Amino acid sequence: MRKGTKWTLLILGLMLAAIFINFYMNLYSFAYALITVLLLVFMGWGFLAKLKNDVRQHEDHHRREHQSAIDDIDRYTR
Repeated sequence: MRKGTKWTLLILGLMLAAIFINFYMNLYSFAYALITVLLLVFMGWGFLAKLKNDVRQHEDHHRREHQSAIDDIDRYTR
């Protein structure tokens, strides 16, 4: 496993343990706050993944159009 994945799983495990401990100790507001933080992190992570995918699609589309234009010029000038 990569080092970043290990740290991510460790932090996720600690967050889940903290949520369960806070529910057990009847600290519901703190537990719900941790759940909210966890949801916000996952939403941000999903947003970044979607943004990265959109950028990659745009770059691929631009590269294909540029290559197509070069191919058209090459065919015309032969």
